[in-house]
Amino acid sequence: MKANYYKWLFWAYIPCLLSACESNVKNAAHGLTTAERKLFDSLQIDTGIVKDIKKLNHSKIEDFHYSLGRLYDDGKETEVDPIHLKGLVFDEQGPKSYKLVFDLKDSFRRQGYSIFLLETNFNIGKKPDRIAVLKTTDKYAILKQIGTDGINYNITNDCLITIIHKFDKRYSLELIAASGDWCEFVIHNEPKDWLAFAKDVYAVCPDVVDQGAESVEAMAGEMQKTKRLYLWWD
Repeated sequence: MKANYYKWLFWAYIPCLLSACESNVKNAAHGLTTAERKLFDSLQIDTGIVKDIKKLNHSKIEDFHYSLGRLYDDGKETEVDPIHLKGLVFDEQGPKSYKLVFDLKDSFRRQGYSIFLLETNFNIGKKPDRIAVLKTTDKYAILKQIGTDGINYNITNDCLITIIHKFDKRYSLELIAASGDWCEFVIHNEPKDWLAFAKDVYAVCPDVVDQGAESVEAMAGEMQKTKRLYLWWD
């Protein structure tokens, strides 16, 4: 009797097993594991967005977490009081980071998402950069949620957002990077006077000149060439 019961149990279990295998195969065919699908569903992130990322990047995709402060102990890195948001983060090697953002940003925006550089390591020691995706196209909401500021120069997050608003009205800025102490934008409406603009930038962000371009004139030329606004506070 027991033998017949176990035989029945075995054959009853087979369809469930095959169904599970078929489900995993389908998920794998789309480039997503069952665990990944559960994560993205919990974050309410469209799987189409994830598939677009996976076409260009093969790093592990995680839920959004970020911290400006880090602790290092015995080679292990730990984030201090990390920010958790409903979004995604993944790694990319330095030379490819901006290209990936530019390849995906327009299509993502049409779908209600923003993709941007969150951390950059300038390929030092081949440490990868980190790219983020949030379900919003509001650059001010991104700066607010991440808490970007220049607090060393008494520029709070609210103050920074006010500054960006003023620049945005004049120069039509598109966010391509945001972190705890820096942010970067594409300039779509070119200034008539790049030097005057550079002076305005230097007034709120001296480090981009003093520890970067070395002169306001040089920074003006760099911005004119790249069509980028880069703000960073050491």
